[in-house]
Amino acid sequence: MSFDKLRQLKMQLKKFPGKILLLVLTVLVISAFVLGAKYTQLSAQIAAQISEALPSKTIDLEVSPLPQMPVWTLADQMELAKTYLEQSPSLQFEEKNNRLTGKEIELAILDTNISADAGAVFLRRYWLDEKEIQIANRMRRNYEPNPTSMPYFQPVDDQDELSVVVYWWNNFNSDLGVVGSVLESDEVKISEPARYIVIGNKFLMSNDGLAYLEDKTGPKYSDVVYAPYSKSVRDPAIVDSGKDFLDIHVAQAFEELEKAGVESKAFPGKLVTDTMTQKFVKEITLTEQTDPKLMFASEDGGREQAERVLWRFGANGEKAFRYTVSKTGASGANQIMPRTYDSMVVGFLSANLIKDTDIGRIDIKNSIKAQILVFDDHMATVVNRVQNGGSRARAVFNGLTPDQLNEVRGMIYNGGPSKYNLTTGGLDLNSRGAVPETRDFLRKFRMIRELKIFD
Repeated sequence: MSFDKLRQLKMQLKKFPGKILLLVLTVLVISAFVLGAKYTQLSAQIAAQISEALPSKTIDLEVSPLPQMPVWTLADQMELAKTYLEQSPSLQFEEKNNRLTGKEIELAILDTNISADAGAVFLRRYWLDEKEIQIANRMRRNYEPNPTSMPYFQPVDDQDELSVVVYWWNNFNSDLGVVGSVLESDEVKISEPARYIVIGNKFLMSNDGLAYLEDKTGPKYSDVVYAPYSKSVRDPAIVDSGKDFLDIHVAQAFEELEKAGVESKAFPGKLVTDTMTQKFVKEITLTEQTDPKLMFASEDGGREQAERVLWRFGANGEKAFRYTVSKTGASGANQIMPRTYDSMVVGFLSANLIKDTDIGRIDIKNSIKAQILVFDDHMATVVNRVQNGGSRARAVFNGLTPDQLNEVRGMIYNGGPSKYNLTTGGLDLNSRGAVPETRDFLRKFRMIRELKIFD
C-alpha cells in the first residue's frame, strides 16, 4: 500500500471513535509494512469486517420548510383567464327583425382574497342590451359622464350576487369593476372595491368588423377574447413587456425595409429608414392611441396614458389593436385610412406590403412599415411644395431641427401635407381641415416625447 493511499484511508478513519480508530489503524499499518504486500488483501478484509461491526451513526436534522412564495404573476393569471374564456361555450345573442337586440358578455374575474392555486380566476356571464351599448358608446365619444353605469349588466345566473360597475365603457376594452354589492342611489357605493378585478372578457362582435378569417368563428357574429385595461391591472411588468413588443416589431419593420432597399421619395439618395429614427416611430404610435383630453388633464405629464398603450401591447400582443376602428374608418395601432394604405402598397412596390387593405393595416409589423412609408410619402409632398415656394421657404425648411422635422412628420401624418406652413415651418392654422385635431396631436406628441420612454 502506498503512502498516499494510507494517508487517504487515515483521513476516512477519522470518522470513527478514538479507541476503535487506533485499533483499525494499527492493524492496517502492520498489514502493510510488517507482513508485506501479500497480506494487503487480508488487511482490507479485516478493515471491511471492522467497518461492518461498527454501529452506523445517522444525524437527523429537523429543517423548517421555507415560506412558500407565490410563483404566479398578474400576467400569468391573465393568460389563464384567456384560456378559460376561449374554452368556454359561445356567447348567446338575441335578434329582432334580423337586428341585434341583446347579447351576452363573459368576464374573467380575479379574486385577490384567495391564492392563485385555489382557483382565483373564475368566469361570470351577463346580458347586455344593444340599445344601452349604443348610448354608452355615444357617451364615451362625447366625453359625457356615466353616472348610471351604462350599459347595465344583467347576470345570466339570477343567484349571482356580484354586480358590475362601468367606470368607462369602450366595448371589449371597457374599464369595469366587480363588487359584492351596489347601493341604488344617486351615487354608486361599492363594497370591497379592490377584491375583484376584471382581467379578461369575451365580447360578441359582428363579422363585418373582423379582418382575419380565423377570428370569424360564427356565421354572423363571433367571440373576441381580450384583456381590458384598468388601473387595477396597471402592472409595470406588463408595461415593460409591451415596450419590448413594440421595440421588437419596429426594429423588424426597419430591418425589412432596409433589406428591401426601399428608397426615400422625400430625400433622394437615401433609404427611407435612414431619414427617421425608430424612437420617433414608436412615439407616434403611442400618440395615435392616447386620448387627447385625458392626456391634457393628466397630472403625470401623460405617463399613465402612454403606458396604457404599452400595457395593451403587453397584455394582448398581436391582438392589441386588431379590433380598433375609428369613426372615420382608420384601423390598427397606427390608424391608417384605407385609401392611404392602398396608395403605399402601389407607391412603394419594393416594400412588399400585405395586399389586403384590412389585414395590412392591423398586422402590427406590416402597419409599422406602412406608417414609415406614409411619413416619407407625405414629406415628399412637403419638400416639393418647399422647392416651389421660393428661397425663403427653402431656408425655413433647411433650418428645421431634427425635433422640428419630426413635428412636421407628425402634423402631416395626422392632417396631411397641406398642414405644413411654408412661412413658419410649423402648423398652418389657416389650412382647411381638422386643424384643432392636428394641433392636439402635436401637443400629445410633444408630451410623449418629453416622457423619454424610449431614450
